[in-house]
Amino acid sequence: MASSHSTSSLTDILLPFSSIPAPDSEIALAVAAWGQFGASIPPTGADASSQRAWDDLICRASFDRLLQPADQLSHARLLAVSSPDAGSWLQVLPCRNLGLCLSNREMRVAAGLRLGAPLVRPHSCICGGQVDSLGLHGLSCKRSAGRQRRHAQANGVLARAFRAAEVTVELEPRHLLTNNDKRPDGATVDLWRRGKALVWDFTCPDTLAASYIASSASRPGAAAARAEHNKRAKYSQLLSSGEHQFYPVAIETLGTWGESAAELCKDLGALLAQITGDPRSHQFLKQRLGLAVQRGNAASVAGTFPSGDSVHQL
Repeated sequence: MASSHSTSSLTDILLPFSSIPAPDSEIALAVAAWGQFGASIPPTGADASSQRAWDDLICRASFDRLLQPADQLSHARLLAVSSPDAGSWLQVLPCRNLGLCLSNREMRVAAGLRLGAPLVRPHSCICGGQVDSLGLHGLSCKRSAGRQRRHAQANGVLARAFRAAEVTVELEPRHLLTNNDKRPDGATVDLWRRGKALVWDFTCPDTLAASYIASSASRPGAAAARAEHNKRAKYSQLLSSGEHQFYPVAIETLGTWGESAAELCKDLGALLAQITGDPRSHQFLKQRLGLAVQRGNAASVAGTFPSGDSVHQL
């Protein structure tokens, strides 16, 4: 249909008026079949020549059909995975030597979480809680070792990106706060902007955790927004001092980005693009952070397993 509309003007020029055939009945049949997928009004004008414009209308109709009967858990999941950049890790060109590949287990868990598919046999977590077949308990369980792995990998990605942008950074810097019990995840040694050093603290709130599920089901990114707000409250001393630019970096377990995280990634990606000459630097950074979250999710799910071989993955 897009091809027919995009070539119609050229066809009118090439073919004499007298030889122009009657409207193609196959096009009418195709439009009718397209409408059966749930879309109602075909694209017009320049959009009619775009295959994506035709596809998007079908995708939106299909998404609405999934969303309407969904329960709260599925509703929150669907909103999260359809949010901007939640699937950035899916766009990665796999290269094992560059650390851009997920293992079979990591890919299975990542896909299963997006689809809401069973991942494990129901079992008892090492914390004593019950894990159902979806395996979601591990994403927010404080005893699951995967949370630390996800945290460390994401901060490693950010630190390498800063260094690639010729900005010196320090992980877990000391002496930024008078209370030494609070240490942000990283800070630039070089001044970042307006004569201030940049400080960041990464967090990965679970989209489907009991404390977030109600807000996540109402709007995508609610868990990330709340987590970033909590980080600002925690490090209010940094904000009030006026000597640092503080960025809470919140990326939810299902991939939704917080506003502060997206802003930092955009600024850092732009700086990388200037240095490397590659305009895709911003997207590459988001892809690497997305991979770090998915690897941590897989480790978190596996982290609920008891010792020994009493639990077997399906």
